[in-house]
Amino acid sequence: MQDFETTSTQSLMDRYYEEEKAQQERELTMAALNVRLDANDLAMLNIISKRFRKTRDDVAQELLANALIDLFSRLETTERKLLARDADEAARSLANEIAEENGVRNLDIKTGVWANHERQFIKLERKRAKLAEQEAQLETDEAEETAEVISTESSNVSMVDDDQAHDEAANTADSEFSQKTQQDSQQSVASMAANQ
Repeated sequence: MQDFETTSTQSLMDRYYEEEKAQQERELTMAALNVRLDANDLAMLNIISKRFRKTRDDVAQELLANALIDLFSRLETTERKLLARDADEAARSLANEIAEENGVRNLDIKTGVWANHERQFIKLERKRAKLAEQEAQLETDEAEETAEVISTESSNVSMVDDDQAHDEAANTADSEFSQKTQQDSQQSVASMAANQ
């Protein structure tokens, strides 16, 4: 009797079929783009492609996708929001056109890709602004603390100076009193000796 449970080898084959199907669906929504490159750029593209065992088209596609995201991130916030909306609308119509050309109907495509990127950039910008504000607050707090420490040290030095001046005055007064007392004692002793 044959066991109908799926073995790990069979599940591997199932995964291969799923990956192939996903790749075919992805390719049905992609359009060709001809690009002319400088010999130096093309040489580097070839070298990188060979190094990572990818086709030149795969590497160029990923490079362009990442470069577009980088360019998009550098746009002004208000302009970025408008362009994201326009790009998402254009993506739907372009994907439908490409799918029709490839004979596919009712194609599910990701929508709102650029709007999602835009939201992520806004979150990052807010985080950066918040961090900058916190750093500025820390610097202000540290400056105030430093000023307070300097003021306290200056006050302590002044108090020490005052204490030293008071001690010196007291010592001088004691010394003068002691000298006067000593002189009075000597005069008393001298007058007693003269009286005898």
